[in-house]
Amino acid sequence: MSAIVASPRLVLATAVLAVGIDVAMALGFGWSPALPAYLLFGVCAATVTVTDLVERRIRNRVVGPAAVGALSLLGVAAAVLGDPWSLARAAVAMVALAGFYVLLGLAFPGGMGMGDAKWAGVVGLALGFLGWAAVADATLLGFAAATLFVLARRLAAPGPDRATVPMAPFMVAGAVAAVLTAR
Repeated sequence: MSAIVASPRLVLATAVLAVGIDVAMALGFGWSPALPAYLLFGVCAATVTVTDLVERRIRNRVVGPAAVGALSLLGVAAAVLGDPWSLARAAVAMVALAGFYVLLGLAFPGGMGMGDAKWAGVVGLALGFLGWAAVADATLLGFAAATLFVLARRLAAPGPDRATVPMAPFMVAGAVAAVLTAR
């Protein structure tokens, strides 16, 4: 495992992105019992986005605690709201979205990593709590944004394009848009 020395610029970029995502989450939700889970998601999403952009990896030390923390906070929210089915749906969405990304990773080795699959599980957990429409919207928006990015990159630099696409930023963008439109 390599040690990462975060530059002040990367730390600042991550913090600014986290604040932006969390402000969007707070504006989208207002106060609700689920808000703490989405604020945690925002911080983790910013960290994963910057790491994926810079290193083209998604670290387990962020994804694991994000999943456990979100599951715990969403569990409390479900209990407060008296809606255990939202938590059950979130767990199913977590497995379904992670499984979908695992299949993509196996079908296109080198194109989609298992870090993407693990992060997709966290995204599925967060969005599944809101409903299946949020999961579908975020997934479609994320892939649409990634497709536009690849097309723009190919137009800017024609020829063979073997560079990897950091998928986490597009998953995060789709998730934030889905959360803001789900409420």
